[in-house]
Amino acid sequence: MNTIEYARDLYGDVTPSPCPFTAKEIDELEARDELLVYVPGKISANDLCRRFGIESNVDFDRDRLVRYAMPAEDHWFVTSGNKAPELIYCSAVQSRRTYEDEGLHGLDVRRYLAFSATFRRKHGVLPDQAYWTFLHSGAYDRSGISIIGYDAHGVLNHHGWMKNFKAKFVGSRYCVLAPRLEISAETTALPRAYRGGGRAGREADMD
Repeated sequence: MNTIEYARDLYGDVTPSPCPFTAKEIDELEARDELLVYVPGKISANDLCRRFGIESNVDFDRDRLVRYAMPAEDHWFVTSGNKAPELIYCSAVQSRRTYEDEGLHGLDVRRYLAFSATFRRKHGVLPDQAYWTFLHSGAYDRSGISIIGYDAHGVLNHHGWMKNFKAKFVGSRYCVLAPRLEISAETTALPRAYRGGGRAGREADMD
């Protein structure tokens, strides 16, 4: 995968930060049905909607209850490439515990939009058109959580919801951050986190 070509295809004439995932980790994504996703820093959710031609039912600049993860930093992450979320009929509380136990993070609105554009670039369609997805990074208000998805017309729908809610049409998506800030001889062998991979890829642990 040419990471610079991919980033410029989505975002125009940008110079992305070096991808911290190794060539070996990138090569295995296809077999694991995962996607590598880039999110530029200091670009708003509304700007991403405009760039990707995504119509939304909410003005993210006006809804100040929506909070984001790493808004000032550009970053790369890996997530599931499946068109439907996982952990369906699991509450946000239960699914977040599952991800934390495996060293995984969640998506926020900006990551979700970047994932959507990456998914559409590969498959020609948007994900989650029959589902809602919990966004485990960021937050909604003080104790809520965002849920997000696309309706049958391809319009992005976002709502603040309850963390203990579960339904057969609501799931989650994980986010893997690289286990290194940069690729070097000292960091290449550090293990990334894997869905279902136990504790090996956690960013910090005790012997």
